[in-house]
This record gives sequence, structure tokens and C-alpha cells, in this order.
Amino acid sequence: MDNEARILLDDVIEFCRRDEREPRLIHMLEQCQAVAFDDESLTVQVPSRFAYTYLVKQRESIEAYLEEISFMPMRLEVVVDGRGAAGESRATAASVREASRRQAEPPLASILADTKSMRREDPLPSNENGAAPQESVPAATHPLDAAVSTPTGGETGRSGISVVNTVSPDTFRRMMQEMRAGDPGAKKPSTGEAAARGNNPTMVRAAAGDGSQPGRGPAGDINAKYTFDSFVAGDENRHAFNSAMRFAAFAEEPGQCPSLFIYGNSGLGKTHLLFAVRNYLAKEKPYIRVKYANSQAYLDDYMNELGGQRGPGSLIMREYRDADILIIDDVQNIVGKQASVEFFFQLVDSFIRDGKKVAFASDRAPKDLAMDERLTSRFSHGMLCLVSEPGFEMKYVILKRYYENIINGSGNLDGLNVDTSLLSMLPEHEGHLTDEHLRHMAEISGNNIRNLESFCERCAGLAAEREASGLELSASDIDETAKTYFNTARKIIHIDMVQRVVEEFYHVSHEELIGPRRTATIAFARHVAVYLANNLCEMTTPAIGSEFGGRDHSTVLNSLKVVENKMREDRRIYEDVQNLKNTIMLKS
Repeated sequence: MDNEARILLDDVIEFCRRDEREPRLIHMLEQCQAVAFDDESLTVQVPSRFAYTYLVKQRESIEAYLEEISFMPMRLEVVVDGRGAAGESRATAASVREASRRQAEPPLASILADTKSMRREDPLPSNENGAAPQESVPAATHPLDAAVSTPTGGETGRSGISVVNTVSPDTFRRMMQEMRAGDPGAKKPSTGEAAARGNNPTMVRAAAGDGSQPGRGPAGDINAKYTFDSFVAGDENRHAFNSAMRFAAFAEEPGQCPSLFIYGNSGLGKTHLLFAVRNYLAKEKPYIRVKYANSQAYLDDYMNELGGQRGPGSLIMREYRDADILIIDDVQNIVGKQASVEFFFQLVDSFIRDGKKVAFASDRAPKDLAMDERLTSRFSHGMLCLVSEPGFEMKYVILKRYYENIINGSGNLDGLNVDTSLLSMLPEHEGHLTDEHLRHMAEISGNNIRNLESFCERCAGLAAEREASGLELSASDIDETAKTYFNTARKIIHIDMVQRVVEEFYHVSHEELIGPRRTATIAFARHVAVYLANNLCEMTTPAIGSEFGGRDHSTVLNSLKVVENKMREDRRIYEDVQNLKNTIMLKS
């Protein structure tokens, strides 16, 4: 019996290779031990709980192969080290051992055993003319002939069976399609499987025949542009950027980077990072099922499926539960909706307990969400990342990259579905933005990164209009344009505001901050104030030094180096500096 079970499992592996299924599935099946089978099920033993979870998720596909091979419905039973998993496997260790000791073989076992005697070197009975009689081996007389025949005409496969090739692979596939088309009881994809295979654009999954394109997000997805490569990382968001990449890199490693929580004000790149994780996994690891939704989509799905339940046995939010990685944006909007919050907690808790991974984004830290303590503790379980308002340098890089790569680089339309006849009616080039223009735009723009690209586009268009008239884009033109996009066209931050906020935070007096005392607390507060003044105030380093007791240029540079090193070494110092920057921006 064990030998026949192994033969059947080997045939499943060969069918997976035939259909070019993902290597991970084939590898998992090769690691299995076939322990028993009867006329209703094949039982395999897996070496780990991780392998058990993966094969259970692939059970429907494997059972389809078993049915194709045996020409009868057959279940796949999975056990871990001889022990059945609760609620999943119907075969216990005792039943497995008992099945292997059965004396009476079921019909399928007898059929498989009979095939051992079929060897290509054994001549078929011949008629008086020396030719094999036509009626002795009619094409596909026995279903198993088609199921175990090899395309090479009788070569020995992994199972060790060598049989006469009675039908070609193409004929066999066509015959199977005709049989299933005429069988009203043929197995059809479930609603959940259909949704996982492409009907839902937020579920990224690789499966045979799902129509997904390797290396891309869901077809027609406008968010596919959000990648790690297109993200501009600076001091304000580098920790979140690095954490998101680490989360994606360890997506398949249980226990490593189990959760990611990114928080910060609107328009700072949180959604970009969540999409970057999803798009990376869709390209590099398409066999991992990722469910992405913002909070509103989650609430809509929850209410729709809750209202559509037909009985107590129905599963709510099946796509969310079945995912390997769950990504939810704007989780703060779930607050206050008790029923959905309770289900959300159960969902997150089950992901963490099952060793699966979750990623969230919010406009505030978990402790400030006013959610159940159980939820906030789950959110803080893994990587917790703050994204802060961008400073001048980061905004300048964003504007420069967008101008050079998108506006100036828009001439290459290869591979794009674009009506060039309309584009030919437009000016050939956008206006020219100099480095001075870009720096001025970075200085006066607000903190919402989402608006920077549109602001840059408008300034380039305005520059084209000025150039058509023989003029140049001026600083006042940029200032007027900025008023359309940002609450303030130009926010001037004075150094006395920087000093006042730092003094309050570190509990030092103004005299101590700018004076000669060098105690550790006062000296570090002075370093931070100098660092923030250099980042936020439009002042030269000598001018900044003069505001701190007449210190020179080299002393200011030393302060910058001290703070930058401390921020790299200590995450708490980094967050303190970012919070100080946000406070200064709000008070200015």
C-alpha cells in the first residue's frame, strides 16, 4: 500500500511539472512521505507545520490532480510527523498505520499494482501475421492507461512504472476536457478560488491559469507605480523605508518581521510603502497571497459579506483569512465601529498566532488610536515606524527626480497605450526648470508629498507659457502657484522658535542653551538646536553659530555630525528630533 501511495504522489508531482506549477509546490510535495491511500483519499506526511499549512492551502489543486489521475474524486489528507492537525486532517496516526496494514486492496490500488506488470519490453500478443491485434490494446480503453502513460512512449518515470503509450498528451488533455464538459457533477472552481485567481484586483496570487502576469501587479492596477525604487528616502522616513523592505524580504520566514506599522500625517508616503510591499511580492514572490485594502474597503467587504451570509457556517471575509500577508491602510478609520473592530481584532490575532504577517498604516501611533488595548498591543508587536514631514533636502530631491524622470522623460512612449495624434498637438517640451527654481519650490512648498508632483507639473507648464512669451519663470510666479497647493506659500521659521521649542523639550534655559556650559544634557540640547536650525531656517552656518554665543562654522558642523550619529545609533533620539521638527513647523 505504501508503495502505491508513493506512486500516486509521484504522479501528482509529474502533473505539477507538466503544468509548470510553482517550484515551491513541487518542492513541498517531494519532501512529503506518502503513507497510505484508499479508494477515497491519499494521506501524506509532511516534515513541518509550515509545510502542512502550505499544502492545506493547495489542497484543492492537488485533489484536482488526484481526480485526473485516478478518474474518481479523491481527498488529500495531510498529517504532520504522523499526527493529524486538529480540524483539518481526517486521518489520525492510528488510522494511517491501520490503513497500511489492510490486506484487501481497493480497486484503485489493484489497478495501480497491475500496471507494474506492464513493461515495454513485454511483447503484446500477436496475430498470425505477426502484428499486434487492434482489439488487444484499444486507445484509452482503460482510464488509467491515459493517466499513467508517458509522452516519451513508455519511458520509466519517477514512479518506476513503464507502460505502453496508448494516447498522446494532447489527445489525453482533449479527452479529459470532453469528459468533464459532459459531466454535470464535474468539479468547478469555488467562489473563493475564483476571487483569488484574479476577480479581485487586491488579491495577488500565483496559480495555474489565473491569468496573472509574472513580475507585475494586478492587471490594470494604477498603483503598480508605487515601488521601493520610486520612493524617495530621507532622514524623515528612512526607518519606515528600511523596515518596509525588511518586511518584504522576510515575507516567507515565519517569526521574522511579523508585523509592520507605519504612522504619520497624511501625504507623507505611508500608502506608497504599503503598495511597494505588495508590488514587490507580486513580482518576486507571486505564490504568496497578499490581501491589500484600505479601511473603507475593509468595512465595505465586512458589511457586504456579513449581510450576504446564508447560514451560520458561512465564512466572513474569506479572502482576508486565506491571505498569507494582510495589508490594511488607514486603520484609524475602523475606530468606533464595535462589530467590525471585534472581527478585526480576531483577524489580526489569528494572523499572528498562525505565524502569518500583517502590515498597517495610520495617521497616529497605536497608543493614540483609542482602540482596545488588545489591538494596540498587537500593532506594537513588530516594527513601529514614524514618517515625519519632509525637510528642504527631501522635498528638493522629490521635485528634482519628478522633473527629470517624469516631465523631461515623458518623451519615451514605447510600450504605452497612448494616442500620439493628440500629443502631437501639444507643445513639444514642457518649460525648463532650473536648479534654482527647484530649490525655491522646495523652500516654499508645504509638507504634503502628494501635492509636490502636481505642484512641479504646474510650475513646468507655467515656465513653458513664460518661455513662449520670451520671458522666464520668476520666483513670484512660483510663489503664486504654491498658494494653490499649500496652506502657506512661504513659511519662514525663525531661529528663536527653534531655540524656544528645544529649551522646553530638554528643560534648559535660554542662557544655558547659548552659553559656554558643557554638561552632557545642555551640550546635547545645544547640538539638537543647531541641527534643527540648519534644517529649518534659511541661514548660513556662520549665522547659526552667531546665534549660539558666537560659535564658528566648524563648531556648527561638529554639532550636525554629533546629532546625525546619535540618530543613527538610537531610534529614540531620531524620533525625538522628528517630533521637535514637527512641533516647530506647527508653531511657526
